[in-house]
Amino acid sequence: MISSLSAMTSTPTMWFASAAVCILLPSSLILWQKICKSPPSWIRELETLGVPRKKKLPGTAVVCGGSIAGLVTARVLADHFEKIILVDPEIDSDKPKTRIMQYYAAHVFLSLFVASARRLWPNFDAELQAAGGRIVPADTQVHYSGVELGTPYKDYPAGCLPDTLVMRRSSAQIALQRLFMQHTTTANVTILAGTVRGIETSSDKAVETVIVRERDGTHVSLNDIALVADCTGTTQAGLKWLESAGFSLPENIRYSYNGNLRYATLTFIVSPELEATLPLPDLVKNTILVYGFVSHLESGPTTFALVKTDNNTMQLLVGNNGDGDLPRLASEVVPFLSNFRGKAPIPSWVVETIRILCENCSPSFDNIKIPTQSYVRYHMVPAGALPSNFIAIGDAKLQLNPIHGQGFTKIVLNGITLNSLLNTVDPRSNNLPRDFAARYFKNDAVNTEGLWDATRLHDYGYSTCEPMKGETNDTGGLVRWFELKLISAATQDDEVASALWHVRHLLAADRALLAPTVLWKILWTRPRF
Repeated sequence: MISSLSAMTSTPTMWFASAAVCILLPSSLILWQKICKSPPSWIRELETLGVPRKKKLPGTAVVCGGSIAGLVTARVLADHFEKIILVDPEIDSDKPKTRIMQYYAAHVFLSLFVASARRLWPNFDAELQAAGGRIVPADTQVHYSGVELGTPYKDYPAGCLPDTLVMRRSSAQIALQRLFMQHTTTANVTILAGTVRGIETSSDKAVETVIVRERDGTHVSLNDIALVADCTGTTQAGLKWLESAGFSLPENIRYSYNGNLRYATLTFIVSPELEATLPLPDLVKNTILVYGFVSHLESGPTTFALVKTDNNTMQLLVGNNGDGDLPRLASEVVPFLSNFRGKAPIPSWVVETIRILCENCSPSFDNIKIPTQSYVRYHMVPAGALPSNFIAIGDAKLQLNPIHGQGFTKIVLNGITLNSLLNTVDPRSNNLPRDFAARYFKNDAVNTEGLWDATRLHDYGYSTCEPMKGETNDTGGLVRWFELKLISAATQDDEVASALWHVRHLLAADRALLAPTVLWKILWTRPRF
């Protein structure tokens, strides 16, 4: 009798609970799907990039370094501050930049960079195309172990993918510098040929003086400092300036690991007549890469890419982990590529195209060893332990494996974060808020730390990679397992391929890969690799 009564009273409760689950679970999944596929913050903040404020902030913003990170940063700051000083020893010269690695190599400027640059410089397309740059649809033609990763043409009206820029760094640097100097905001920009040697701070720990060594050896002091931006690239000179100025930074503020990667860049000068004879399919004549090959982790970090760059040039980039010799003669190139193995063979037209180029163009060779990758975790410094008006942009803060092609897009991510934060500063204030630097580094870490984790843990999968202190090559094994499942699914399903493409081009946050419909396919699609 008691058991019967218990059953009678509990049954409605169970029915109610079951009904609630049936209602709430789908609702929760729909909400999570929507959240995962929503645009990241930097896409929304892009709307205000390049919009000058009505009343400029007082004082001088000093940009330390005039490479592409420095040019982008100075352009952003020119919308906000009364005066900008851009310091670089080679900024006023059209001569080759001796401090830039990969200066003659092809670079891919992803869609987010192009979209940002168009907001900063309305005549970006015209100027870069006049310099020979190729603005093309964002079809990477990447093949993992020989199998093509899908490109989401169906996601865009008439299959019109967002634009990217393909150009050698040497040509892009000069064109962007010219573009920078043409802009109306240059009226409040001063170019100073020199090198920043240090900083001096006030009693409230804000930078008040920047010491510059000019090319003739003279030292000058820049005063009335409102903001200092470290854009010194892999030198990461800001760390030395802070330590010399008496700031006590944590010993583990800088993470680094050595991927032991190197690659060779072969440059071919290709006449229109010769190009017309190349057996290129129509599809790849207007894409980022003509063909890209990324090896399976078990095969080691061997990769190659054939790309049309600027001004009648094509380049072949081949890389490995140092276990074998890279080609140094044209006759060695095709035999070198024959050692690449994958789930699918390299198409015959690719090999034939490279053979024709090697036999007819006398390529130049530029062999490079990629330095260690590093991450200065300024966002982990305790509150008040950094100058309130010191920031770092690009490689000066976060240096990624360049093989992944996200370096320049990382710069505009930094710039978008900086611009959004400056828009919150009251122009009536004589100084930046005391927490300005801390807020910048924390906000930027939200957007960019995932790049460090993803590329680092991927690289750990190669036995020749030397992990950072406290980690081993086994670190991140689960991440690499998921990566392989993701890539397998991306070669077989359009939705997964689209999610991966948008995340890699930084047009979507990495949470897009966790959308229920995407995650289900990643986990349950038949493994291919």
